[in-house]
Amino acid sequence: MKRFKQMLVPLVTFSLLLVPVSVSTPASAESTEEVVESPKEIAETEEENSESIEEVAETEEVVDFENLPIQLAEGVTLEELAEAMDEPGILESKNVTIMESSATDEVVGVRQMVYSPNAAPVEKEDDSKFDFGAFSYNSADKAVEVAESDTDEVGAIEPRSWLPTVDGVFFDHQMTSDWAGGDVYSTVKVIAVVGRVASVDATHTIIRSASEDGKYNVERNGNLDFKPPYANLSTHRVRANAETYWWSGKLEGTVRYLGGGSSPIAHLKEVEKILTNNKGEIYPDYVDPQSNIQLIKPDADMVPQKRERAVDREAYKKRYEGYFGPSQYFSWNEVEIHHMIPLEYYGKNDFDNLIPLLKKGYKNDYILVHDEVNDWWRSYRKN
Repeated sequence: MKRFKQMLVPLVTFSLLLVPVSVSTPASAESTEEVVESPKEIAETEEENSESIEEVAETEEVVDFENLPIQLAEGVTLEELAEAMDEPGILESKNVTIMESSATDEVVGVRQMVYSPNAAPVEKEDDSKFDFGAFSYNSADKAVEVAESDTDEVGAIEPRSWLPTVDGVFFDHQMTSDWAGGDVYSTVKVIAVVGRVASVDATHTIIRSASEDGKYNVERNGNLDFKPPYANLSTHRVRANAETYWWSGKLEGTVRYLGGGSSPIAHLKEVEKILTNNKGEIYPDYVDPQSNIQLIKPDADMVPQKRERAVDREAYKKRYEGYFGPSQYFSWNEVEIHHMIPLEYYGKNDFDNLIPLLKKGYKNDYILVHDEVNDWWRSYRKN
């Protein structure tokens, strides 16, 4: 409905601007007579304006949000959907059903682990479940055109649905790695269906890059073809053999609506990325709980070079505590001073490249174990 208003209101405004205004002065009486319209012409213009205004009024049909059919995946709320669509009317729907999960919807592999500053490591949560999607405000005219056509979909459209409606479908995206099998997965799931969606025809691609913000190239793709009814949660995966790369996924295609028309699938949020080594182990996401120093995530194409290790522990301790105060989460005798970018790969002994990590044999829920990071680097790409 918003789209109808935006298209037709400017038409009314433009028509109103065309109504001539006559101004006569003694010096321009002759020219004034040429631009002054007759009463008949003025009446015709006013009639045209009235028709345009009536056209806007007729188009301002209210979407029946209360009866709008909505399907949501388990754990997804109407509030989240309304926010993703920027449409508060979604909250009025009383016609909401839940798409039940099945065994085929289970995540393969593990997600990125996050080491919280105040707790043991946990699986990374989605910043947003609405990563890809398409939706449209469709007019009553489209439904009438479809109903009068010879398509097989006519029977699915009832006369009362010949009203403006909101139609769309949304997807969640996850990146996981099954390091035991040496595979990386990009997974998309249908998490919300709004209105009358006829089909989804798309290409789901797993992509990789040498750096987090670099150019991502296609590794493998698959065709995704969903059609209603969405009785169970629809999931699609693309797999690639693990190597040392930054990995992500993308979804491109078209959503078609029963009422007519279609929309391209768009990126709604920045999709998830993970960094794996050749075994498929995901690089840890860690922040030092006291200093908030974040473990640097490296590029995937660094070239090794042997360099001597030379870290002055006392100097580092003095500088660390000078900035952040005495250590509260660990004792200095239980941590190693770790080079986030290893010296072997042009890492430096600078303070900005160092972080305290837990020595082997110690237990601490707040500090990442040094061996866990070192093990990851042992399967880093070897050139």
